[in-house]
Amino acid sequence: LARTLEVMKQRGTHIVLGLRDVLDDPKQLRAEWKRKNAAAALEEYYDEVWVYGLPQICEPLAGMQLPASTQRKTTYTGYLQRFADSHTVSELPFVKRDEPFILVTPGGGGDGEELVDWVLRAYEADNSLPHRSVIVLGPFMQSDRRAEFIARADRLPKVEAITFDAHMESLMVKAIAVVAMGGYNTFCEILSFDKRALVVPRTEPRREQLIRASRAAELGLISMLRGDAERKADVMATALRHLPQQDLPSRSVVPGLMDGLENVNILTRRALEKRKSPLLARKRA
Repeated sequence: LARTLEVMKQRGTHIVLGLRDVLDDPKQLRAEWKRKNAAAALEEYYDEVWVYGLPQICEPLAGMQLPASTQRKTTYTGYLQRFADSHTVSELPFVKRDEPFILVTPGGGGDGEELVDWVLRAYEADNSLPHRSVIVLGPFMQSDRRAEFIARADRLPKVEAITFDAHMESLMVKAIAVVAMGGYNTFCEILSFDKRALVVPRTEPRREQLIRASRAAELGLISMLRGDAERKADVMATALRHLPQQDLPSRSVVPGLMDGLENVNILTRRALEKRKSPLLARKRA
């Protein structure tokens, strides 16, 4: 992108770098950015840095030894709120309308096999779990593991497994709670729909999910199980049993938590106003 950014700069374009709330462990990130010369590019090309999160969760550039000028042009917007299509919420034929269920989602599914296996083992070991689970395996899960999980779920009266649903937001709206890995998009959905959530973060190849989930758990927004610990069936069964009784995220007051869209609009209007001013001046001249 270097040449493109250079041309845009020459044309007076206002350039913004958008970052998610957590990038990685600072030590790993420093090595990666040094290899890519990212800090110099950040200073040279970008007018602003917008972090789509809050410093109470994470400061993604902390410990990067960046110049004060970069820190001054960094703004935390808050998280980006998600919305469900109200017309699809009741159109989920595999979900019984009045029966509560826990939604289990490993995101795209490419790296969520261990989470799904852990939940299935919990139901296999404890048939007294009170709530059903709907597991959305994700479109990128390996076909053989997907087939295995569906076969195991078919043998469990309180578990249903599907490959994919185009209206995940609607599923989350209907769910009484969520079990997830804790990527940025899923985290935003959990907060947007104010869902009790159990997050099992991955730790490889990045520690992004672990950092986000650990801090969110400290703030009382979610509960967390370490995905790199011994995955005992009874531990997951206990967590699933208690999950519907845990506090909603909204019970933890974090100012500005979901103000991201509003603040991005404000920042965008501000940038456009700055760009209009010299254009209007030249026209009047």
